[in-house]
Amino acid sequence: MNCRFAAAILTVCLCCVSHADVHGQVPAMVEFSALGKSQRGIPLLRLTHEMVILGRDGWMHSLDPALPESQIRETNQPFDPISAAELRNELNGEFRRGFEVQATKNFLVVQPEGRGDRWPKLFEQSHRAFVSYMSRRGVEIREGSFPMVAVVLPDEAAMYREFKKLDIEMKRVAGVYAGESNRVITHDGGRRSITEATVRHEAAHQSAYNSGVHSRMSETPRWISEGIGQMFEPAGMTNARTAAQLSDRINQDSLQYIKQNFSGRDDVRFSQAVMQLVSDDTLFQSPDTTAKAYAVAWAMMFYLAERESDHFAKLLNQTSRRPPFRSYPRAERVKDFEQFADCEIFEFSKRVSWYVHSM
Repeated sequence: MNCRFAAAILTVCLCCVSHADVHGQVPAMVEFSALGKSQRGIPLLRLTHEMVILGRDGWMHSLDPALPESQIRETNQPFDPISAAELRNELNGEFRRGFEVQATKNFLVVQPEGRGDRWPKLFEQSHRAFVSYMSRRGVEIREGSFPMVAVVLPDEAAMYREFKKLDIEMKRVAGVYAGESNRVITHDGGRRSITEATVRHEAAHQSAYNSGVHSRMSETPRWISEGIGQMFEPAGMTNARTAAQLSDRINQDSLQYIKQNFSGRDDVRFSQAVMQLVSDDTLFQSPDTTAKAYAVAWAMMFYLAERESDHFAKLLNQTSRRPPFRSYPRAERVKDFEQFADCEIFEFSKRVSWYVHSM
């Protein structure tokens, strides 16, 4: 997806996944070729040299309809999301020997054979905790249209081979939510506590994009999406017994970073970081500022969720309704934020700083 979408005349099916149109008809699918096989899905965007198609399995494909290898053909078949049973068969065929697919209410988890129910329980528990936390704060939640898929590889090397196969350019991570495939990919090696915290973070992204908290067709500011990911890293966030205690919901790594790098409650550098995050995503794009971006994003979202839940809900509900395939310029981001937060950014940053430094 790129910025030319903002200037294009779009043909977008906003609610194609879960609703019929005003005449009671579901938009028709197209057949196409991607990932080495023939597939079906619904076009979300049609341009002269690009078509974005949502596959029956939840993948989003960007194809050039002019290329013969795309093999795009119109059909008169209504959109029909894949069933859990059909997707499970496809995953068994994709990963084959040495792997198994375990099903929960909301997930299909691919993992090495004989790993038991540790991973399926972690993903299911994380999703249920996410839905419960958001719902209690007034965030609109909808039921997803596709079974969520999590892929657990046996070790880090296998995970990076999977990244390479899917053209995912990530380094020094224990896992990732891959937006195009709608999958969380992780591994069963390394330190358990670090891997599980990463899984909870990435699973929060997956839950957000599959429950309507974020939209896969519109731009969500990274401080919002990554702030939520940081919020769900602590084990206490997914434990019904401990989540009732504020201390167990705090991301201690983010809190420690803020207390060590910002001198006090009125540190102007904290306000500058908040302004930068609201305005654009540049702090996430440099290794020198990434840690700061994640920590401050956590503080902003955690403060809203715990202290101003009505503004938290308004921020998420309205951001998820932004027009699809449209850029989100700096001035608009600032204007929207101050409307959602009902105050200027500088005043908001002071509230967040005081809250965090009081912990």
